[in-house]
Amino acid sequence: MFTFDSKVSEVGQIGGKRMSSETTNIENRGKGDGKKKLIIAIVAVVFCVLIIAVTAMAALLVKTNREKQAAQKPEQKPKEVITAENVDEVLAEMEEDQESRKNIPQSYTVSQNSDWEFSADTLETKNAYVKNDQSNETPIYFDLVVDNTEEIVYSSPVLELGAEIRGFKLDKPLKAGTYVCTVVYHLVDEEQNELTFVNIGVNVTVN
Repeated sequence: MFTFDSKVSEVGQIGGKRMSSETTNIENRGKGDGKKKLIIAIVAVVFCVLIIAVTAMAALLVKTNREKQAAQKPEQKPKEVITAENVDEVLAEMEEDQESRKNIPQSYTVSQNSDWEFSADTLETKNAYVKNDQSNETPIYFDLVVDNTEEIVYSSPVLELGAEIRGFKLDKPLKAGTYVCTVVYHLVDEEQNELTFVNIGVNVTVN
């Protein structure tokens, strides 16, 4: 009797251990499935956020490009309206405009040196000269413009055909150094109305 009870007890213990192991496996599986579902949910949320962000950026870029294109479009002037009352006036203006275009010089002969030096103390040029060549068609005046600031540091008087200028002084001081500049020649008519202009590069040294 004692031996039989012992076996029953052992069997009961063994059976108990098996049931405990199976329960643990089921719990672990449940936890593993829960973690997988959580990871999938997080990935899905992140993916949705990325899609929304990319869509928003694309929409913003499209809007920005449209605004830039709209800003770059030249403003169109309203067309002239001809009526019975203003027809003579409009035609006269058109003829005058065409006549003024005929007077625009088609070429200009530049006569100058390309390296200009100025005194840092007196602002007077040491070597610069400009001549309105006799072969040109109109009087001229010129502006000296510093390229990186677009500042006009000298503006000349009007030079008639054949006239030249030397020894002029800067209208605005420049610190000692070297500057890349542009000489803007304004070709004008007898009343000093600008007909056209020509740009010529020069190197300016102040010392």
